[in-house]
Amino acid sequence: MAGTPQLPNLIPLMVAVDMDGTFLDPDGSYDRVRFSHIRRAMRGAGCRFVVASGNQYHQLGRFFDDPAHELSYVAENGALVAEGGAVISYTEIPADALADAVAMILADPRIETALCCLNAAYVQNGTASRRFFAVMKRYFPRIGWTDDLLDIDDVPLKFSLSTADGEEAAIAEELSARLGRVLVPTVSGNGSIDLMMPACTKAAGISLLAKRWGIPRSRIVAFGDNDNDIEMLVLAGTGYAMENASEGARLAADRLCPSNRDHGVLQTLEGIFGL
Repeated sequence: MAGTPQLPNLIPLMVAVDMDGTFLDPDGSYDRVRFSHIRRAMRGAGCRFVVASGNQYHQLGRFFDDPAHELSYVAENGALVAEGGAVISYTEIPADALADAVAMILADPRIETALCCLNAAYVQNGTASRRFFAVMKRYFPRIGWTDDLLDIDDVPLKFSLSTADGEEAAIAEELSARLGRVLVPTVSGNGSIDLMMPACTKAAGISLLAKRWGIPRSRIVAFGDNDNDIEMLVLAGTGYAMENASEGARLAADRLCPSNRDHGVLQTLEGIFGL
């Protein structure tokens, strides 16, 4: 157990949270009543709440009762940023990089992939299982089959790859060596790899929002559990790794908080805001 989490020196003006393995418990839920009290306290302190996830923007909004669009989102691992209920920034994969990556990925029998775009995600017929499609639908509810990933009327943001659990790090290294710095793989555990533009990270999206709001890094608190959270944890004035976090996330963080099973994010925020 991580015990009572150490609190930051200053009340934050921004709190950024990863979702799976961090804010959400192992059942994919959270205590909504408890969080409503935290949000009220954050609002009173002038603190913004940012959801930072590799998942689809349309999926993330379903977790929160936010009719006034007070929450902001860094979705698709940083490829899309939304504020006030509207997308304010996204990073498109260029056509040549897209074509090279599609050819490479579809030729590798170890990998199944979805192409995540601005409006939806797509899986090419004959290249992935129905089981893979069902799993992807949990994280990308707007998803469909297509005959050709290169013939989609949408804006490509990233590839969401799936391979055997435990092989993701090695395959990510192979992809990195073959693609150079054109597209960069990011491992998020459990056989999952995101492949996206080099500038796309959760930290980049959070930096964009912080600049818009005039918030210094020292007043940002971030929570994460996996390697795709590393840049975000480093950026934040105070970065918390979950007790269940990967070694990389733990090394990047300033502090440790209880696991997602023990609602560590809520525990820590209650301490920060005196609840």
